[in-house]
Amino acid sequence: MTDDRLDAIDCPHGETCGACALLGVAYPAQLGRKRRILGQALKQHRTLANAKLLSCLGSPLVDRYRNRAKMAVGLSKGRQGKLGYFRAGTREITDAPDCRVLVPEILETSRALRGVLTTSGSIPRELRHVDIRCGSDPKRQHLILVLRTDRLLRLPIEKIRRACRWVDGISVNLNPSSGPQILKGPIQPTWGAREVFVKTAGLSLRVSPASFFQVNLSILPEIHRIMAEFLGRGGVLADLYSGVGTHGLALRDQFRRVVCVEGVRIAVADTKATIQRHRLSGVDVIAKPVERALEPLAAANPDCVVMNPSRAGIKPAVLAKLVASKVGRIAYLSCNPTTLCRDLDFLVGNGFRLESAQPIDMMPQTRQVEAIALLSR
Repeated sequence: MTDDRLDAIDCPHGETCGACALLGVAYPAQLGRKRRILGQALKQHRTLANAKLLSCLGSPLVDRYRNRAKMAVGLSKGRQGKLGYFRAGTREITDAPDCRVLVPEILETSRALRGVLTTSGSIPRELRHVDIRCGSDPKRQHLILVLRTDRLLRLPIEKIRRACRWVDGISVNLNPSSGPQILKGPIQPTWGAREVFVKTAGLSLRVSPASFFQVNLSILPEIHRIMAEFLGRGGVLADLYSGVGTHGLALRDQFRRVVCVEGVRIAVADTKATIQRHRLSGVDVIAKPVERALEPLAAANPDCVVMNPSRAGIKPAVLAKLVASKVGRIAYLSCNPTTLCRDLDFLVGNGFRLESAQPIDMMPQTRQVEAIALLSR
């Protein structure tokens, strides 16, 4: 056994499940690998080759941290139910009743669902995935049943409710496509609560089933500390790709005004609900995709920007608008080192200075590398 494997987390599904590729690697070695991945991405660009690369920010929790489980469903002819993840490079489902990275209450719900699959004769074969999510309270969960069909089928909702004691809301997603996207199209509430709540920075954020949120809540306070210390205090903060307002609302006390820009309607509704619930002042929401909100964004005249785009990164028009603005500081949180460095190359080549780049281990035991880049004029 090498030193890299000392104190590694053991998982009974590790050899067959494709979800956690670093299970056999000790945690310090995992952090080192993720730092090297970000470093390699930076070196692909001449402007970033000498960037200040910090050590990887470790997660307070290295297992039992994941507050959301998107699991594939398999039913054999004998109605033996499988609930788990696709084996690496295949569409074969690895049953995962002992998944080590799930919040324990989420894991308990998955086990209860597996029992319903096996014992209920009323589960349609069109049920392809389940999506289980909790907020800060793991005993308040929302369940989405994903059906590969375009019509609503009869489902044993009452049996699921009885079996899953922590589920207090159920929705259905009709997704007849055969592509890799698990959730696609409208999510229809069926029973109970329609959202979960995440407590952070003195707020209780509403998070609807279709809204994005980080899967590891334990590391969020440290991310916000890094942002707050770098951005300091100012007049206007723009939170681009703001989702449910996670970062902008957390930094609200440091700025006279916060402007959240988001194009997903349900996430906008969540942000507005949180603002109304807490009676927050000085927070505005622009309900448009960022690339279509450039004029009202310019009118807001932000001093600082925090942005957390999807894996695709930021479109050139948005980067050009940032360069042309008076924005002095940017905190860029990314889930894709490749597109992050592509965007940093543009910003650094057009007047910004990269103060530091730091990998963040949002998802321990996996190859996923998140990062935060801090830029100033």
